Amino acid sequence: MPISFRKHDEFFTFHDPMQDGKLIDRKTEIRFDPLTGETSRIIFDPGAPFVPKDYSELAKATEGKKCPFCAENVSKITPRFPDELVEGGRFVGKEAVVFPNLFPYSKHNAVVRMSEQHYVKPEEFTEELISDSFKAAHQYIEKVLEFDAKTEYVSINWNYLPPSGGSILHPHIHVLASEQPTNYQAAVTSNSHAFYEVEGVNYFTSLVAEERTIGERWIGKAGSIDWMHAFAPKSHCDFIGVFEAASFNELTSDSYEDLAKSLLRFFSYFKEVGLESFNAAMFIPVNKHGAEQVHFRLIPRMTIGALETSDMNVFNYLHGEPLSLKAPEVVAGDAAKFF
Repeated sequence: MPISFRKHDEFFTFHDPMQDGKLIDRKTEIRFDPLTGETSRIIFDPGAPFVPKDYSELAKATEGKKCPFCAENVSKITPRFPDELVEGGRFVGKEAVVFPNLFPYSKHNAVVRMSEQHYVKPEEFTEELISDSFKAAHQYIEKVLEFDAKTEYVSINWNYLPPSGGSILHPHIHVLASEQPTNYQAAVTSNSHAFYEVEGVNYFTSLVAEERTIGERWIGKAGSIDWMHAFAPKSHCDFIGVFEAASFNELTSDSYEDLAKSLLRFFSYFKEVGLESFNAAMFIPVNKHGAEQVHFRLIPRMTIGALETSDMNVFNYLHGEPLSLKAPEVVAGDAAKFF
């Protein structure tokens, strides 16, 4: 079988004080990513509920004059693009405003201010608000590709709320474009091409077919996007959306509207289980190739316990080993109800 879902179980034996000192074997499940071979660990879930935090008071303390993305500031104190790239220095949509990142992560790095409203709760996002923001990002990417022919790697990225690493509460997304890939882009590109050379088919479309057939991690389809949970997740949940579009030029207005509809469904799932913060990224091949496909990853973020401990630790950062409390098959079944 060209796609392999491989895992390895390990057991730790000890006397459990929570079970009157009973000798138990507790399992850690090590899973191998079907494309890259990188490992993730499914660890014991103590069953503690996710508890979302209300950021309303923080929103009041940071909005208006204190926020560079609020209406009175966005056209005054945010950076401007050179006129040869964007006439007037900024793209302005219905509510979206696109401008340079003052502290860039990449050769080309735009910020898309998504809404007029400073704090938008997950249930307050609308299909139009999300799709218009991603369409504005698309417009910027078009200009970059015209301006810089060396650009090969493009992504649209979203850090939502402080647990995600978002430094400004006002909703915004980042657009990155460069001739240099991130580690993820490099790994996916090289392994996807290797898979294509051996199997003669596209990895992502093959993954969709395989996961739909198996059904264990399959979530559903929203227009032109197939959704599933990652077999070897990069966090406690890890949703993958595979677009019908293979490259940037195949993305249409409908593509972003399908994405917006999908995200609203995931936000409904988040509300049910007590999640709200997340990291998300849309990975977009610039040039069409049989080995590549536009895809999206969505990973909820949370803090843990009374100390509001980060959900990321030495395993994630120094071992490069994601941890997940949740079994992908259970999460997929729960999320699928919203599709």
